[in-house]
Amino acid sequence: MAAQVSTTPLHTLKTHSGPINAVTFSSYPGTYILTGSSDRAIHLSRAVPNNANKSAPVAETSSPIQRYEAHGYSVLDIAVASDNARFASVGGDRQVFLWDVEQGITIRRWGGHNSRVEAVQFAGEGDSVVVSGSADTTINLWDTRSNAYKPIQTLPEASDTVSTLHVHTPTYSIASGSYDGHVRVYDVRTGKTTVDVLGHPVTSVRCSADGNALLVSTLDGYIRMLDRMDGKLLKAFGGPGDKEARQPAMTGLSTPRHTYRNTELRIRSVFGRGDAVVLSGSEAAQGDGAGLGAAAFAWDVLSGQTMATVPMGHKVKAVSCVAWNEQGGCWASGCSDGTTRVFG
Repeated sequence: MAAQVSTTPLHTLKTHSGPINAVTFSSYPGTYILTGSSDRAIHLSRAVPNNANKSAPVAETSSPIQRYEAHGYSVLDIAVASDNARFASVGGDRQVFLWDVEQGITIRRWGGHNSRVEAVQFAGEGDSVVVSGSADTTINLWDTRSNAYKPIQTLPEASDTVSTLHVHTPTYSIASGSYDGHVRVYDVRTGKTTVDVLGHPVTSVRCSADGNALLVSTLDGYIRMLDRMDGKLLKAFGGPGDKEARQPAMTGLSTPRHTYRNTELRIRSVFGRGDAVVLSGSEAAQGDGAGLGAAAFAWDVLSGQTMATVPMGHKVKAVSCVAWNEQGGCWASGCSDGTTRVFG
Protein backbone atom coordinates (compact mmCIF):
# COMPACT_ATOMS: atom_id res chain seq x y z
CA MET A 1 0.00 0.00 0.00
CA ALA A 2 1.50 3.30 -1.07
CA ALA A 3 2.35 5.91 1.53
CA GLN A 4 0.31 9.09 1.59
CA VAL A 5 1.34 12.74 1.74
CA SER A 6 -1.21 15.34 2.74
CA THR A 7 -1.18 18.51 0.67
CA THR A 8 -3.82 20.37 2.69
CA PRO A 9 -2.45 23.80 3.72
CA LEU A 10 -2.81 24.34 7.46
CA HIS A 11 -0.71 27.37 8.31
CA THR A 12 1.27 30.13 6.62
CA LEU A 13 3.96 31.90 8.64
CA LYS A 14 4.72 35.43 7.47
CA THR A 15 6.99 36.51 10.28
CA HIS A 16 10.26 37.00 8.35
CA SER A 17 11.33 39.75 5.96
CA GLY A 18 13.82 37.64 4.01
CA PRO A 19 14.14 34.21 2.36
CA ILE A 20 13.82 31.17 4.64
CA ASN A 21 17.02 29.11 4.73
CA ALA A 22 16.24 26.71 7.59
CA VAL A 23 13.11 25.15 9.01
CA THR A 24 12.81 22.51 11.70
CA PHE A 25 10.12 21.20 14.01
CA SER A 26 10.75 21.07 17.72
CA SER A 27 11.56 17.65 19.14
CA TYR A 28 8.74 15.36 20.28
CA PRO A 29 5.87 16.04 19.91
CA GLY A 30 6.76 18.70 17.33
CA THR A 31 4.34 21.34 18.52
CA TYR A 32 6.53 24.24 17.47
CA ILE A 33 8.56 25.22 14.45
CA LEU A 34 11.83 27.16 14.23
CA THR A 35 12.66 29.16 11.12
CA GLY A 36 15.92 30.85 10.13
CA SER A 37 16.12 33.56 7.51
CA SER A 38 18.37 35.83 5.51
CA ASP A 39 16.89 38.63 7.65
CA ARG A 40 19.33 37.34 10.34
CA ALA A 41 16.58 36.29 12.75
CA ILE A 42 15.31 32.97 14.10
CA HIS A 43 11.61 32.72 14.93
CA LEU A 44 9.70 30.27 17.11
CA SER A 45 6.05 29.71 16.21
CA ARG A 46 3.38 27.09 16.69
CA ALA A 47 3.42 24.62 13.81
CA VAL A 48 -0.37 24.48 13.74
CA PRO A 49 -2.30 27.22 15.59
CA ASN A 50 -4.78 26.21 18.26
CA ASN A 51 -7.55 27.89 16.30
CA ALA A 52 -6.73 26.15 13.02
CA ASN A 53 -9.85 24.74 11.44
CA LYS A 54 -9.79 22.62 8.31
CA SER A 55 -13.12 24.05 7.20
CA ALA A 56 -11.83 27.62 7.52
CA PRO A 57 -9.28 29.50 5.40
CA VAL A 58 -5.62 28.72 5.98
CA ALA A 59 -4.41 30.17 9.27
CA GLU A 60 -1.82 32.95 8.97
CA THR A 61 0.67 34.16 11.55
CA SER A 62 2.53 37.44 11.26
CA SER A 63 4.17 37.55 14.71
CA PRO A 64 6.21 34.69 16.20
CA ILE A 65 6.01 33.52 19.80
CA GLN A 66 9.70 34.29 20.27
CA ARG A 67 12.43 36.00 18.29
CA TYR A 68 16.09 35.06 18.61
CA GLU A 69 18.30 37.86 17.33
CA ALA A 70 22.07 37.59 17.68
CA HIS A 71 23.23 36.72 14.17
CA GLY A 72 24.79 39.50 12.15
CA TYR A 73 24.43 37.62 8.87
CA SER A 74 21.98 35.18 7.25
CA VAL A 75 20.91 32.18 9.31
CA LEU A 76 21.63 29.05 7.28
CA ASP A 77 20.78 26.09 9.53
CA ILE A 78 19.12 25.22 12.85
CA ALA A 79 19.14 22.08 15.01
CA VAL A 80 16.95 21.44 18.06
CA ALA A 81 18.07 19.39 21.09
CA SER A 82 15.92 16.41 22.04
CA ASP A 83 14.82 18.05 25.30
CA ASN A 84 13.61 21.16 23.44
CA ALA A 85 15.48 23.34 25.94
CA ARG A 86 18.28 24.31 23.55
CA PHE A 87 18.89 24.78 19.88
CA ALA A 88 21.94 25.52 17.76
CA SER A 89 22.16 27.85 14.79
CA VAL A 90 24.76 28.78 12.19
CA GLY A 91 25.14 31.16 9.29
CA GLY A 92 27.31 33.77 7.68
CA ASP A 93 28.81 34.87 11.01
CA ARG A 94 31.41 32.05 10.91
CA GLN A 95 30.24 31.20 14.43
CA VAL A 96 28.17 28.44 16.00
CA PHE A 97 25.45 29.68 18.36
CA LEU A 98 23.95 27.61 21.20
CA TRP A 99 20.69 29.04 22.52
CA ASP A 100 18.51 28.72 25.60
CA VAL A 101 15.00 28.42 24.18
CA GLU A 102 13.08 29.82 27.14
CA GLN A 103 15.40 32.70 27.99
CA GLY A 104 16.05 33.58 24.36
CA ILE A 105 19.77 34.11 24.90
CA THR A 106 22.94 32.48 23.60
CA ILE A 107 24.66 30.08 26.02
CA ARG A 108 27.75 29.58 23.86
CA ARG A 109 29.29 31.10 20.75
CA TRP A 110 32.06 29.10 19.13
CA GLY A 111 34.22 30.85 16.55
CA GLY A 112 36.50 28.16 15.19
CA HIS A 113 35.48 28.44 11.53
CA ASN A 114 36.97 31.01 9.17
CA SER A 115 34.11 31.09 6.65
CA ARG A 116 30.32 30.86 6.70
CA VAL A 117 28.84 27.84 8.49
CA GLU A 118 26.18 26.00 6.48
CA ALA A 119 25.14 23.03 8.62
CA VAL A 120 24.69 22.13 12.28
CA GLN A 121 23.54 19.05 14.21
CA PHE A 122 23.46 17.77 17.80
CA ALA A 123 25.30 14.57 18.70
CA GLY A 124 26.51 12.59 21.68
CA GLU A 125 24.83 11.45 24.87
CA GLY A 126 22.36 14.05 26.07
CA ASP A 127 23.10 16.16 22.98
CA SER A 128 26.40 17.06 24.59
CA VAL A 129 28.13 17.70 21.26
CA VAL A 130 27.35 20.16 18.49
CA VAL A 131 28.63 19.37 14.98
CA SER A 132 29.12 22.14 12.43
CA GLY A 133 30.06 22.13 8.73
CA SER A 134 31.53 25.16 7.01
CA ALA A 135 32.59 26.72 3.74
CA ASP A 136 36.13 26.55 5.15
CA THR A 137 35.88 22.81 4.21
CA THR A 138 36.00 21.54 7.81
CA ILE A 139 33.62 19.87 10.23
CA ASN A 140 34.05 20.85 13.89
CA LEU A 141 32.78 19.05 16.98
CA TRP A 142 32.05 21.23 20.02
CA ASP A 143 31.60 20.16 23.66
CA THR A 144 28.51 21.87 25.08
CA ARG A 145 29.47 20.96 28.66
CA SER A 146 32.85 22.65 28.47
CA ASN A 147 33.76 26.32 28.54
CA ALA A 148 36.50 25.71 25.99
CA TYR A 149 36.31 27.75 22.82
CA LYS A 150 38.22 25.29 20.65
CA PRO A 151 36.61 22.26 18.97
CA ILE A 152 37.22 18.86 20.52
CA GLN A 153 37.79 17.48 17.02
CA THR A 154 38.13 18.78 13.47
CA LEU A 155 37.40 16.69 10.38
CA PRO A 156 39.30 18.25 7.44
CA GLU A 157 38.72 15.76 4.61
CA ALA A 158 36.47 17.89 2.37
CA SER A 159 38.06 20.01 -0.35
CA ASP A 160 35.12 22.39 -0.75
CA THR A 161 32.21 23.75 1.30
CA VAL A 162 30.61 21.28 3.73
CA SER A 163 27.00 22.12 2.92
CA THR A 164 25.05 19.50 4.87
CA LEU A 165 25.29 17.21 7.90
CA HIS A 166 23.19 14.51 9.48
CA VAL A 167 24.02 12.74 12.72
CA HIS A 168 22.67 9.19 12.99
CA THR A 169 22.78 8.47 16.71
CA PRO A 170 22.03 4.69 16.68
CA THR A 171 25.11 4.00 14.52
CA TYR A 172 27.31 6.68 16.08
CA SER A 173 27.93 8.21 12.67
CA ILE A 174 28.06 11.62 11.03
CA ALA A 175 27.06 11.90 7.37
CA SER A 176 28.27 14.95 5.49
CA GLY A 177 27.96 16.32 1.97
CA SER A 178 30.25 18.79 0.24
CA TYR A 179 30.37 20.88 -2.89
CA ASP A 180 33.37 18.76 -3.86
CA GLY A 181 30.83 16.12 -4.93
CA HIS A 182 31.58 13.70 -2.08
CA VAL A 183 29.45 12.21 0.66
CA ARG A 184 31.50 11.19 3.69
CA VAL A 185 30.22 9.10 6.59
CA TYR A 186 32.34 9.16 9.74
CA ASP A 187 32.01 6.25 12.18
CA VAL A 188 32.78 7.89 15.51
CA ARG A 189 33.41 4.56 17.29
CA THR A 190 35.91 3.09 14.85
CA GLY A 191 37.31 6.26 13.32
CA LYS A 192 36.56 4.86 9.86
CA THR A 193 35.41 7.11 7.04
CA THR A 194 33.49 5.87 4.01
CA VAL A 195 33.30 8.03 0.89
CA ASP A 196 30.84 8.06 -2.01
CA VAL A 197 31.68 10.14 -5.07
CA LEU A 198 28.64 11.73 -6.69
CA GLY A 199 30.47 13.97 -9.15
CA HIS A 200 28.19 16.96 -8.52
CA PRO A 201 27.98 19.41 -5.60
CA VAL A 202 26.00 17.90 -2.71
CA THR A 203 23.34 20.11 -1.11
CA SER A 204 21.60 17.69 1.26
CA VAL A 205 22.30 14.41 3.05
CA ARG A 206 19.94 12.45 5.31
CA CYS A 207 20.26 9.00 6.84
CA SER A 208 17.31 6.63 6.89
CA ALA A 209 15.95 5.72 10.31
CA ASP A 210 17.72 2.35 10.29
CA GLY A 211 20.92 3.92 9.04
CA ASN A 212 21.17 1.63 6.01
CA ALA A 213 20.44 4.24 3.34
CA LEU A 214 21.57 7.76 2.50
CA LEU A 215 19.39 10.33 0.78
CA VAL A 216 21.58 12.69 -1.25
CA SER A 217 20.59 15.79 -3.24
CA THR A 218 22.99 17.13 -5.87
CA LEU A 219 23.11 20.04 -8.30
CA ASP A 220 22.48 17.84 -11.33
CA GLY A 221 18.78 17.79 -10.43
CA TYR A 222 18.72 14.33 -8.87
CA ILE A 223 18.00 13.01 -5.41
CA ARG A 224 19.65 9.62 -4.95
CA MET A 225 19.07 6.98 -2.32
CA LEU A 226 22.30 5.07 -1.75
CA ASP A 227 23.12 1.91 0.14
CA ARG A 228 25.28 3.14 2.99
CA MET A 229 27.47 0.02 3.07
CA ASP A 230 28.52 -0.21 -0.58
CA GLY A 231 27.30 3.02 -2.18
CA LYS A 232 24.97 1.18 -4.56
CA LEU A 233 22.21 3.29 -6.09
CA LEU A 234 18.91 2.07 -4.65
CA LYS A 235 16.60 4.64 -6.23
CA ALA A 236 16.77 8.01 -7.98
CA PHE A 237 14.20 10.78 -7.77
CA GLY A 238 13.83 13.90 -9.90
CA GLY A 239 16.19 14.51 -12.78
CA PRO A 240 15.33 15.29 -16.41
CA GLY A 241 13.82 11.84 -16.90
CA ASP A 242 11.29 12.15 -14.07
CA LYS A 243 8.11 12.26 -16.13
CA GLU A 244 5.95 11.85 -13.05
CA ALA A 245 7.22 15.19 -11.73
CA ARG A 246 5.79 16.84 -14.82
CA GLN A 247 2.21 15.98 -13.98
CA PRO A 248 -0.22 18.92 -13.90
CA ALA A 249 0.12 21.08 -10.84
CA MET A 250 -2.68 21.59 -8.35
CA THR A 251 -6.00 23.35 -8.83
CA GLY A 252 -5.88 26.31 -11.17
CA LEU A 253 -2.46 25.46 -12.59
CA SER A 254 -3.18 22.63 -15.00
CA THR A 255 -0.83 23.99 -17.70
CA PRO A 256 2.03 24.69 -17.93
CA ARG A 257 3.47 22.13 -15.56
CA HIS A 258 5.85 22.15 -12.64
CA THR A 259 9.08 20.21 -12.85
CA TYR A 260 11.56 19.33 -10.13
CA ARG A 261 14.71 21.40 -10.52
CA ASN A 262 17.91 21.81 -8.49
CA THR A 263 20.88 23.14 -10.43
CA GLU A 264 22.01 26.31 -8.62
CA LEU A 265 20.86 26.57 -5.00
CA ARG A 266 21.24 24.64 -1.77
CA ILE A 267 18.02 22.62 -1.64
CA ARG A 268 17.22 20.27 1.25
CA SER A 269 15.45 16.90 1.05
CA VAL A 270 14.27 14.59 3.85
CA PHE A 271 12.71 11.22 4.50
CA GLY A 272 9.15 11.16 5.84
CA ARG A 273 6.43 8.84 7.06
CA GLY A 274 8.79 6.21 8.40
CA ASP A 275 11.17 6.46 5.43
CA ALA A 276 8.33 5.66 3.02
CA VAL A 277 8.41 9.13 1.45
CA VAL A 278 11.06 11.46 0.06
CA LEU A 279 10.20 15.14 0.42
CA SER A 280 12.16 17.97 -1.18
CA GLY A 281 12.08 21.60 -2.08
CA SER A 282 13.06 22.79 -5.54
CA GLU A 283 13.96 25.80 -7.64
CA ALA A 284 11.46 27.52 -9.88
CA ALA A 285 11.25 25.64 -13.15
CA GLN A 286 12.35 27.06 -16.46
CA GLY A 287 10.98 26.40 -19.92
CA ASP A 288 7.54 24.79 -19.68
CA GLY A 289 7.07 25.85 -16.08
CA ALA A 290 8.50 29.36 -16.31
CA GLY A 291 6.43 31.82 -14.33
CA LEU A 292 4.80 29.24 -12.09
CA GLY A 293 7.28 29.60 -9.26
CA ALA A 294 8.75 26.80 -7.17
CA ALA A 295 7.03 23.78 -5.67
CA ALA A 296 7.69 21.08 -3.10
CA PHE A 297 7.79 17.49 -4.34
CA ALA A 298 7.13 14.14 -2.68
CA TRP A 299 8.03 10.69 -4.03
CA ASP A 300 7.13 7.19 -2.96
CA VAL A 301 10.35 5.45 -1.86
CA LEU A 302 9.35 2.00 -3.09
CA SER A 303 8.02 2.89 -6.54
CA GLY A 304 10.02 6.06 -7.11
CA GLN A 305 6.89 7.74 -8.47
CA THR A 306 5.90 11.31 -7.68
CA MET A 307 3.15 11.36 -5.06
CA ALA A 308 2.59 15.10 -4.78
CA THR A 309 3.58 18.36 -6.41
CA VAL A 310 2.72 21.31 -4.18
CA PRO A 311 3.11 24.76 -5.78
CA MET A 312 4.04 27.65 -3.48
CA GLY A 313 3.03 30.49 -5.79
CA HIS A 314 4.45 32.24 -8.83
CA LYS A 315 6.48 34.70 -6.72
CA VAL A 316 8.40 31.91 -4.96
CA LYS A 317 11.70 31.36 -6.74
CA ALA A 318 12.82 28.49 -4.51
CA VAL A 319 11.68 26.16 -1.76
CA SER A 320 15.07 25.84 -0.12
CA CYS A 321 14.21 23.67 2.87
CA VAL A 322 11.60 21.21 4.07
CA ALA A 323 10.92 19.44 7.37
CA TRP A 324 8.77 16.47 8.33
CA ASN A 325 7.01 16.06 11.67
CA GLU A 326 6.60 12.31 12.12
CA GLN A 327 4.46 12.67 15.26
CA GLY A 328 2.04 15.24 13.91
CA GLY A 329 1.85 13.90 10.37
CA CYS A 330 2.50 17.34 8.95
CA TRP A 331 5.36 18.89 7.00
CA ALA A 332 6.71 22.37 6.35
CA SER A 333 8.40 24.22 3.51
CA GLY A 334 10.64 27.28 3.75
CA CYS A 335 10.31 29.62 0.78
CA SER A 336 12.34 32.38 -0.84
CA ASP A 337 9.50 34.88 -0.39
CA GLY A 338 9.98 34.75 3.40
CA THR A 339 7.03 32.48 4.11
CA THR A 340 6.97 29.09 5.82
CA ARG A 341 4.01 26.87 4.99
CA VAL A 342 2.72 23.92 6.96
CA PHE A 343 0.69 21.15 5.35
CA GLY A 344 -1.06 18.19 6.91
